[in-house]
Amino acid sequence: MPSPLVNRYVVYVHFQDLGAVRKPIARDPSFLVAVESCISAYRTTGHLGYVIEDQRRHREFLLDREGLLRVLYLRTHDESRYFQILNRLDRAGDQQELEAFLAAHAAL
Repeated sequence: MPSPLVNRYVVYVHFQDLGAVRKPIARDPSFLVAVESCISAYRTTGHLGYVIEDQRRHREFLLDREGLLRVLYLRTHDESRYFQILNRLDRAGDQQELEAFLAAHAAL
């Protein structure tokens, strides 16, 4: 099993009525790579909700359908801002900061 010291982000599928399925679909070293895992899983499975858990800082980020679509939009239309927010959230931040940034910069 990968070390949480290296792969600190764990990605789970999230169902609206059941919550997070506690079997990880990915373990990643950075928030950026964890979001990319969500996008990859979305393209493969079609699931619309993901939870990204930071095991070291005890934070959780929920990417629901709207959040995932906003991330995809931002990644396609403004890649530099996409990298900027994900790298900033890797260092510090929370769910509210992620939602505020996506609402401001990725209008659907």
